[in-house]
Amino acid sequence: MRKKLALVFLFFRTSIMTQLPYRVNFLTQALSSLFYFASGVFGLRIVFQFTDSLAGWTFVEIITLLGVYQFVAGVLSLFVMGNLEALPDKVVDGHLDETLLLPENAQFLSSFGSCYVWAITDIILGFTVLTGAIFFQKGVDLIHFIEFVLLLACSLIISYSFRMWIGTLSFWLGRTGGGFILFSSIWTMGKYPVDLYPPMIKWLLYTLVPVGIVAAVPTYALFHGISLIQLMGLLLLTIIISVFTKFLWMKGLGRYSSATS
Repeated sequence: MRKKLALVFLFFRTSIMTQLPYRVNFLTQALSSLFYFASGVFGLRIVFQFTDSLAGWTFVEIITLLGVYQFVAGVLSLFVMGNLEALPDKVVDGHLDETLLLPENAQFLSSFGSCYVWAITDIILGFTVLTGAIFFQKGVDLIHFIEFVLLLACSLIISYSFRMWIGTLSFWLGRTGGGFILFSSIWTMGKYPVDLYPPMIKWLLYTLVPVGIVAAVPTYALFHGISLIQLMGLLLLTIIISVFTKFLWMKGLGRYSSATS
């Protein structure tokens, strides 16, 4: 684990040196994130002039949910999204060889080989909103906060795993870039309480495409807590999804044809 963390730090530092000449990207990303978030808050402020809650969620809780969503999106953009979206082209073109020849886990390198450092603005924004919400509430229950941290980790692992599945399917289906576009479109639905959606959509967002777990479940746990059975169930689900991701990757590598074969 220490070696992998050192490699991630090395990738991050290398990416900073590579992207540093394009400092204007940082300002553009920061302004874009701020405008995107502010527009969502403005819309919610208008709605909450006529009601005290939406599907049982207060204004502060939904703003916190948006902050958690922004944080998760930032972490994924910073470390893995660019790498996984490039994976299908490497598989189809046979350019995965250089990764497989390196003395490190190929799945790890394919996921964390580079970083989009300007996504750190999303992380800062999300963290700031989350901290502000906790301060506004004058603190939260310690047990609820621990549940939140555990569920946030589950959210990151599950979100990564689903994207990894799309990239890994390229071993069988060829270029799967369209899958990333489709999943990202569905994934954006997770920035609002899943309870707002019709029953069928709500069921889909908790099961087949569990984007409801991305931000809504951790945020709900932060303010209200969840039962021990629910917590253990989500932790078990995360482990199963993680193991299946590894299994799918290994099966995919068995079908890979290199550029020289």
